Amino acid sequence: MMDKIKPELFWVVDHYPDSGISKGEYYEQIAREVEYAEKLGYRGVWIAEHHFIDYGIVPSAPIYLTYLASRTSRIRLGPAVSTIVFRNPIQVAEEYSLLDTLSKGRLNLAVGSGYLKHEFEGFNVPLEAKREIFDEALDIIIKLMRGEKITVNGKYFKYENIGINVLPMQKPHPPIWIAVLRAEAAYHVGKRGFNLMMIPYATVDKIDDIMPVVNSFREGLKESRNEEKEVSLSFHTHVANSFHDAVETSKEYINRYVFSRLYAKRRTLDELYGSGLLLFGSPEDVANQIYKIYKLARPSRLMFLVDYGMKPYDMVIDILTKIREKVAKHLEDKGISLDFAD
Repeated sequence: MMDKIKPELFWVVDHYPDSGISKGEYYEQIAREVEYAEKLGYRGVWIAEHHFIDYGIVPSAPIYLTYLASRTSRIRLGPAVSTIVFRNPIQVAEEYSLLDTLSKGRLNLAVGSGYLKHEFEGFNVPLEAKREIFDEALDIIIKLMRGEKITVNGKYFKYENIGINVLPMQKPHPPIWIAVLRAEAAYHVGKRGFNLMMIPYATVDKIDDIMPVVNSFREGLKESRNEEKEVSLSFHTHVANSFHDAVETSKEYINRYVFSRLYAKRRTLDELYGSGLLLFGSPEDVANQIYKIYKLARPSRLMFLVDYGMKPYDMVIDILTKIREKVAKHLEDKGISLDFAD
């Protein structure tokens, strides 16, 4: 029996004013990419939430995801992530419950505590308090989505006998992922029985370094006695006819993306190619890279970040198709199935 990985897609929605494409046009391009991805059988779509600068231009993920839900019928949808330390948790519970209802139960909810200094400054939230705020807010969101009436007298939130008037279709609530950067945080995610989300590019220097994080998560899961939870990993991806072609055709876009990242460690492209943190090359190359990742970490989901640096629509569609038709075939020869929807 083949091991299975659910193929999903992730967009940061990074925008570059000198591209000649407006933000409205780019939102539409991504919607068309999502529609095509659904036809190919990709299992899920994840959209980043960011604020104040063009590194990511979706400040309200539930609004854009609701638009995507109206353009699709079966692909699952989620934020990656909803930065709940910047939001009123009642509104988070309301908006995502409504999205789950409107999408007929297709919401995957990934949450996080944030990491970009300018966003904490912009919202006037103290960076050193983010973990406490996150824990309080997540507890409130889950209880409200379960239909509970809550009275809270916390350090950051205080409510008296509050419930929400629309509940999610999925019971007791949509599946929840928590994004992490460190092994210590991953252990606590597992111990609480949530799914784990990680973008290795933003977290580690080389692919082997993901193991302490994933192992810590699974140690926490053992304590929770809930070992069915999932590991989801995201990788920047570019599939071409050869590794040389992949490097040449993606160079403009990966350069744009790398140098748009604030606070990130600066790495040369050669360092990135050698790190194992990118899925780059021919279909066979990419299949070999996925095989190594699977043997290391056994993720249940891979989130392909294909459209970074504002690649042209036709290039994105070509890569999505190559993953579906060619990368998947090479992986099958190795005993791993990219589990596309029929």
